[in-house]
Amino acid sequence: MKIGLIGLGKMGKNHLKELEKNPNIKEIHLYDPFCKDEFKHFFHKNFDDFLTQNLDGVIIATPTSTHLDIALKVFTQIKNVLIEKPLALNLNEILKLQNQAIKDGVRVGVGFCERFNPAILTLKEKLLNDEIISINIQRISAYPQRINDVGVLSDLSVHDLDLIYFLTQEKIIDVKINKTHHHAKFEDEVMINLRLENVLACIHNSWNANFIIRKFIVLGKNYSYELDLKNYELFINSQKIANLYNNSPLYGEHEAFFELIKNGESKNLASIEDALRVQEILEGA
Repeated sequence: MKIGLIGLGKMGKNHLKELEKNPNIKEIHLYDPFCKDEFKHFFHKNFDDFLTQNLDGVIIATPTSTHLDIALKVFTQIKNVLIEKPLALNLNEILKLQNQAIKDGVRVGVGFCERFNPAILTLKEKLLNDEIISINIQRISAYPQRINDVGVLSDLSVHDLDLIYFLTQEKIIDVKINKTHHHAKFEDEVMINLRLENVLACIHNSWNANFIIRKFIVLGKNYSYELDLKNYELFINSQKIANLYNNSPLYGEHEAFFELIKNGESKNLASIEDALRVQEILEGA
């Protein structure tokens, strides 16, 4: 399989690291006009040349503000595309991207890689025998200097909103978002309260800490679940449970993307529709 990667910043290099581990990959083609590093893979200085390499799929890992323009160009040549989250800057851009993907016959995956966190996938299977009552999420860290075009809502909250949908498969009935900014251009402190059809949920996202927390608590009718998403750990009733999956979230996401390329569909890979649903919450609250 021949995969192209656009963008070699921090996230792009994370993708590259996981692609290099994957035995399904025959060739990796890279494009980033601003990157001066050297790579052992095919590195293209010309974008048109990059797009004409008969690639099976392309991953877009550039800043969010560039996603729409780059995707529209990629769609003309490549029919399987994975775009990092957030998919675009706003609802209008996502709708433009969706319409063009339909017009060009392109299958698009969205980089909500936390869906493939081993602890989340294990939890999802355990919940088949339980019923969720409530979800509480804390995703807290220091301000990421690499991000300058979106705030904490688009960087962190989108993951957690998507995870709530992913685990509950329920519609959100009511949402309230409180946000402030202290050190960043955009919001850097957010608390979100949600009411779903049968579930209550609360999300706290922050860029104002000097430590990292990725804590996820689910209360079910039969069991209580606690997840450390940073270390891929799941506890049920305070007892640590072995994960049913061992790959990193990005590796798992890549496997799902390859499934999309081969079969035209993928069980857990997020879609444009999933990104739209999350963006509607962010802009509608």
